[in-house]
Amino acid sequence: MDVLNDLLSTMNMRGDVYFRCAFTAPWGMRIAPVSVAEFHIVVQGACCIQVLDRPDPVVLQAGDVVLFPHGQAHVLLDAPDTTPAPAHDIVPQIPSNYGPVVYGGGGVGADIICGYFEFDRGTNRALLEALPQFVHVQGQAIAADFPWLNHTLHFIAHETGHPRHGTEGVVNRLVEVMFIQIMRAYIASQPHAGGLLGAIADPRLGRALAALHRRPETPWRLEDLADVAGMSRSAFAAGFQSQVGQSPMQYLTAWRMGKAATLLTTTVQGLADIAEQCGYTSPVAFAKAFKRHFGVGPGRYRKGLLDPS
Repeated sequence: MDVLNDLLSTMNMRGDVYFRCAFTAPWGMRIAPVSVAEFHIVVQGACCIQVLDRPDPVVLQAGDVVLFPHGQAHVLLDAPDTTPAPAHDIVPQIPSNYGPVVYGGGGVGADIICGYFEFDRGTNRALLEALPQFVHVQGQAIAADFPWLNHTLHFIAHETGHPRHGTEGVVNRLVEVMFIQIMRAYIASQPHAGGLLGAIADPRLGRALAALHRRPETPWRLEDLADVAGMSRSAFAAGFQSQVGQSPMQYLTAWRMGKAATLLTTTVQGLADIAEQCGYTSPVAFAKAFKRHFGVGPGRYRKGLLDPS
């Protein structure tokens, strides 16, 4: 079982491009925090990006892509000493056909694509929560090691630069593919990362994760998962908790609930069938566990009546 693929399949993701920017120096755009993940692709030129928890600006070159998985506030600008303007002053409303938004003082240019990813409420957020505030994949690394991501970025640039019939649908799909490819590139470039991504890459913890993802209906016990990992019960429990941030049983419950939520919203299967696939011997026990996790029962969830809180 590919754990990354499994997590992605339950995320109920949509993505799109806000607009394409034709900036000329000096220019700067301050972007407020948002409830969605945001990304920027540098098509041509160069720029700097300032992130609140980083003391120094990060230089972006043509071909680079950056992702803010948690919608953190940040600043895009041509040079560190430029005074930025709020994004809503530069772009008072989202343009049709992706722009371009033309802004700046007429100097050196930069062509940048700005967009977002959003996820349904209640979606399994384990992968998102494992990501840092800021993910930067450099264009040189993309060209050398991740050719499919390189092609996807070029396709997005072409479609947004030459809109025609069906462009929005094409861009939506390309952006979703780009997210998956960014995840691949990030994991490959962070072999010793902590959190869930580190556990996926760990030979022993990764085996246990793959097993419970492959067979969530199995009545797993802690010692069963430890055996799969080839570790003692105590070492496995401590290692999993330290790496993932929750116990194996807590993770298993969250994964079962995420799988159940996906089945409820994408199939017409009955509660008894879904309960069985998610490791519950009765629909009643499943419904109680589901309500504890999501705050509403599976019936209401299926109808889209999630608790606003």
